Amino acid sequence: MDEQLHQAREEINGIDHDLVKLLEKRFEAVNAVYEYKRRHQTPVLDQSRQQQVLDQVGRQVTDSKSVPYLQAIFTEIMHQSRL
Repeated sequence: MDEQLHQAREEINGIDHDLVKLLEKRFEAVNAVYEYKRRHQTPVLDQSRQQQVLDQVGRQVTDSKSVPYLQAIFTEIMHQSRL
């Protein structure tokens, strides 16, 4: 395998590892929010909060072409968090 390709894949593997750890941490925080909402009988889905998250993602992205892609990923992450 070409060394350049190998290095790029190794970098991706490291990033994926970091993403998994961060997503695990995010889901722990989501569970805390869920427990709060359950105790206070609050609906799980808060569409205004979801939009805030998507807007924040849009502002944080440095390459504007990536905004729809990353917002779609976060939409799916939030969807999976409600299951």
